[in-house]
Amino acid sequence: MLARQIQTARMAEIAQSLGVAPSTVSRALRSDPRISAATRQRVEEAAEKLGYRPNPLVSALMASRRRRGGAGEVDVIALVTNYGGRESWRSKDVCRWEFEGIHARAAALGFKIEVFPLSEYRGNHERLQTTLRARGIRGVLLGFSRDDSEQVPFRTDGFAVAGLSAYFPSVIVDRANFHGFYNVQLALDHIWQLGYRRPALVVPDLNNQISNNLWSGAFLDWQRRLPKPDRCEPFIPIDANDQAAFDSWLAANKPDSLLVYKAPVRRFLARHRLTVPDDIGLAYLYRTSDEMGRAAGIDGNLSAVGAAALDLVVEKLNANLTGSGNHPKEVLIKGTWHGGATLPPRITRSLGMSPAPFRKRAQKLPSR
Repeated sequence: MLARQIQTARMAEIAQSLGVAPSTVSRALRSDPRISAATRQRVEEAAEKLGYRPNPLVSALMASRRRRGGAGEVDVIALVTNYGGRESWRSKDVCRWEFEGIHARAAALGFKIEVFPLSEYRGNHERLQTTLRARGIRGVLLGFSRDDSEQVPFRTDGFAVAGLSAYFPSVIVDRANFHGFYNVQLALDHIWQLGYRRPALVVPDLNNQISNNLWSGAFLDWQRRLPKPDRCEPFIPIDANDQAAFDSWLAANKPDSLLVYKAPVRRFLARHRLTVPDDIGLAYLYRTSDEMGRAAGIDGNLSAVGAAALDLVVEKLNANLTGSGNHPKEVLIKGTWHGGATLPPRITRSLGMSPAPFRKRAQKLPSR
C-alpha cells in the first residue's frame, strides 16, 4: 500500500509539472494508444527528469485489477502468426501442442489469446501494430511462421513482446524454446543403455540450423566420448529425401540405431532390405501424434514450451517492460524420453557377435 501511495504521488507530481491529469500520466507511461505520441514523449521526459521508476509489484497489482474489472488494456494477448492463413498452422502437430500450452496458461492467468495472422494485413507489420494499439493490446507473442528464413520485421517499441521457439527469428526478443542439446543427449543415453553401440543422428540441415545447430553439437559432443572405432558421422542432408546421399552415408558408417527427425529412413532402409527394429533400431527426436505409443523417442513437452513463452509476455506486462531490452533471454524446456517397439533392448544372439565395448572404471561412457 505504501509503495502504491508513493508511486501515485510521483505520478501526481509529473502531472502537476505538465498541467495534465494524473490518469493521463498513468496511461502515457503504459504506452496507451489513447494518448498522443507527443504527450507520451513529454510525460516520459518529465518522468526521467523527476527520477520516476514504476514499481513492478504495483504494476502487477493494477494489471490484475484491470483484468478482473474487464476494462481493459492487457486482458488480450496477441498471438502474431506468419503461416499463410488464419488456421493453417493447426495442421502441424508441433504448432497445435504449443498452442494448447499457450491457451491453457493464458486462461489460468486471466488473459485471452487472440490470433493475428500477418497475411490478413498483407504482411505489413505496421498495419498490424496500428490495429493492436487502437485496441489497447500491449502483450504480443510472436508465434507460428512457416518460412523461418524470411526476415519478417516487428517493431517491439511500446509492446511487451516474447518469441515462441525459433519463429520470427529476425526479431530479437526473450524466447521460450525446447532444449535441443539436452534432448539429443537424453535420447542417446537411453539408446546406449538399451545396448546399441553405434547410434547416429539423422536430421535435415534446415531443421538443424533452426535449432542453432544444437542437435549436431550435442551429437558430436556425445560421440567424442566413444572409442574412435564406434563413432558415427551424423547425416545432415540439404535434401531430406536424398536416397543416394543416405545410401553412401549408411555404407560408410554402419550405424546400429538411428535418432531421426523429418527423414524417410524406413523407406531408405527398405531399399537395402533392412527392417526396423530387426536390423536397425529407430528413435524419433520428436514423435508425431501417429508415432506416440508405439515408437521410441523424445516428447519435447511442447505445450510447456508454449506456456513458458506466454509467461514471458505476462512477466513483461506486469513489470511494464516494453521493447526488446539489451539482454534477451531464452527459457529452455527439457524433453522426456519414451521407450517404444522401434527400439527394443538389443540382445547378443551368438558368441560370434562383438560384445559391447569395455568401459574402464574411471570412464562414465557415455552416460553422465
